[in-house]
Amino acid sequence: MCIALITDFGLNDPYVGVVKGVIYSQGFKGKIVDVCHSVVPYSIEHAQFILATSYTYFPKNTVFLVVVDPGVGTQRKILLVYDGTYYFLMPDNGIVGCLKKNALQVWVINTEEFTNVSTTFHGRDIFAVVAAQLAMHGLKAVNCSVYSNYVVHPFPFFTVEKGIIATKVAHVDRFGNCILSLPNDTYSLQLHTIVVKAKHYQLHHCITYAQLDPDMIGILQGSSGFVEVCMNQNNCSKQLNVTIGDMVELHYE
Repeated sequence: MCIALITDFGLNDPYVGVVKGVIYSQGFKGKIVDVCHSVVPYSIEHAQFILATSYTYFPKNTVFLVVVDPGVGTQRKILLVYDGTYYFLMPDNGIVGCLKKNALQVWVINTEEFTNVSTTFHGRDIFAVVAAQLAMHGLKAVNCSVYSNYVVHPFPFFTVEKGIIATKVAHVDRFGNCILSLPNDTYSLQLHTIVVKAKHYQLHHCITYAQLDPDMIGILQGSSGFVEVCMNQNNCSKQLNVTIGDMVELHYE
């Protein structure tokens, strides 16, 4: 059994290590995989992108621990979600919206049994414990009840109107490629311009980054399943002056 971690904790603090320590202290002897700990702090949309583009590559029955939780310590609930293949533990703040709703079973965790819990670190005191018990012993080990009134944040985010696609920058990778909240199946060779903060930039269609001259801004169907705006060995996000969450427009010919 595998537990996969997605958080906005970063790696400069002991938070990730402590969560792993709690999981192992519960008796878990399987693998813990760090998918990403650099989710933009508090960003539900970025957490959705990281989860949506990674989870299907993992073995069946992997437990995904998704702790991007700006409402920690409040009355927000903690969800356990099963899609028929994978388990997901996450706060009830809309992240679940990136999973296919028609195949989901959703429960709410009964947290009353957890005492002496920090109001600011449920990832350590609740999520890690539940993830370990679930991974080791299955659903029967988790005190939960069926739940249907959970929060859904729409994902992906884009609109098409009058020859213009409005969308968001869902992710910027370490190379500066701008991955949009726009599925590859919406890609069109008629897209020719990206508009960012009222500035227009010509787009060059490509299949590989190497097809672009150094000063060209390219557009392609990305490996993540989402459309990318990119450059060849250059930082496209800096060229466009955009970051995760920014709105952009793509214009058709």
